[in-house]
Amino acid sequence: MPTARILKMPLGTVERAAATTAPQDVLSEGAATFDILRQMREDILCCVLKPDQRLRFGDLRQRYKTSVGTLREALSHLVSEGLARTEAGRGFAVAPISLADFLDLSELRVYLETRTLADAIRHGTDAWEAEIVSSYFLLSKLAPPKTDDPVSVKREWGKRHKRFHDALVATCTSPWSLHFRSELFDQARRYHWLTMIHARSRRRNEHLDLRDAVLARDIDASCALIERHIRTTVEQARSEEHTSELQSLAYLVCRLLLEKK
Repeated sequence: MPTARILKMPLGTVERAAATTAPQDVLSEGAATFDILRQMREDILCCVLKPDQRLRFGDLRQRYKTSVGTLREALSHLVSEGLARTEAGRGFAVAPISLADFLDLSELRVYLETRTLADAIRHGTDAWEAEIVSSYFLLSKLAPPKTDDPVSVKREWGKRHKRFHDALVATCTSPWSLHFRSELFDQARRYHWLTMIHARSRRRNEHLDLRDAVLARDIDASCALIERHIRTTVEQARSEEHTSELQSLAYLVCRLLLEKK
């Protein structure tokens, strides 16, 4: 019996990469340095490494079982992405968060998400539709994580959530738009994570509405839904009690995450 294969989307990725100067996606590389980068990056985005936490080489070597040279290279990538900070003589630390920062990047996300989504719908293919359906199915099999869920569950939900949102815009024809859209999506993941697992009530299934509108090739409805999806998360952060600064919430939830490891 032939082995089942994952459907590959014929999006002309190689051709687009050769024709653009948009930054390379180093996370797809297989070298050891990039493996450590992927692990550290995910730990920051899931708040296993909490905002403002000092990143000491002794602790990092023990956690990731690798050399200082490999860690330094990975940290340099994280600094360039805005997920870590470095100061002369003080080493590295996880980038801070704030409500003002969340509001700023959310406005930019609305601008880029709506434009990349509209272009993706105009250029959508059968394979693009198939990936949206399958990625939504996988996301729907996991309930949104709660505070006391294991870190592995939170990471898996985050992976499936990103795959679904990436699938929606995969046929966008602008590599630069996709690059900046992906950067902002990942920057927002820490904020989305904290507001989601701390929320007092569960939101409706906005992903299902998005899936259906995009598959119907309804550009106006799809763009309105993705904008509402982003702004609802912002309003959720605004409305949390004692969050004139989101950072106080971040420290609380990140400590809980660390305790559950």
